[in-house]
Amino acid sequence: MDNRSLLVSDLDGTLLGDDEALDRFAEWYETHRSSLYLAYATGRFFDPVAALVESTSLPEPDVVIGGVGTEIHSYPDGEPIGDWPRCLGRWDPEGIQAVLAEFDGLEPQPGKFQTDFKLSYYGHDLDSRLLIKLRRRLATARYCVEVVYSSDRDLDLLPVGINKGSATAWLASRWFFRPRQILVAGDTGNDSSMFTRGYRGIVVGNAHEELQSLPHANIYHSEYEYADGVLDGLQYWLAETEDTLVASGLTEGGNLW
Repeated sequence: MDNRSLLVSDLDGTLLGDDEALDRFAEWYETHRSSLYLAYATGRFFDPVAALVESTSLPEPDVVIGGVGTEIHSYPDGEPIGDWPRCLGRWDPEGIQAVLAEFDGLEPQPGKFQTDFKLSYYGHDLDSRLLIKLRRRLATARYCVEVVYSSDRDLDLLPVGINKGSATAWLASRWFFRPRQILVAGDTGNDSSMFTRGYRGIVVGNAHEELQSLPHANIYHSEYEYADGVLDGLQYWLAETEDTLVASGLTEGGNLW
């Protein structure tokens, strides 16, 4: 059985945002690459992520979960993995767009952010009552839609059950990872679905309120920001893993890796 862990991390505001912190994370990861699989779960799509890997110190991942969980590609070849996504409800982009046109304050994002399985809008500082009304209106129209609002700006509509968390779970099942082998890191509401599946969570210090307010059970809230927060959380959780192995007699202690 593969005892390596899998880190699934958001990019913008999590690993990205502080170049020096990213350098520190990349240096650490390079020495642990053989013991830790890496996946990026992001609102970006594969090609922009590949461009970031080329232009920054962002480490090469094993997988890119793109489009807020609507796509899963292997890296570096960009090939789709399996038959993801699996839409379980009624997904009609044109009909859903017609419903959203009834609401003021919503602006469709540029076409490069839209796909067959993701509709994205700008909606600055939307009131929670408006989001409730929007969800009810979609339900009345019999659309089964995942409504994800993050960063007080970005509104994403996805097929029901499709998000970063479900994409991570699908990948974990395909690769036979146990929940305790999986670490997830993020900073905004579109990452929250990764923190509800029993994985070991890392919330970076600069995270928005929607993640800062998550209960602490199984979630490490770092005081460090951006990639430093991810690295801090990794060291916390991997030290806990080492303590467990020592207590069970599966290792002699020292550096787990």
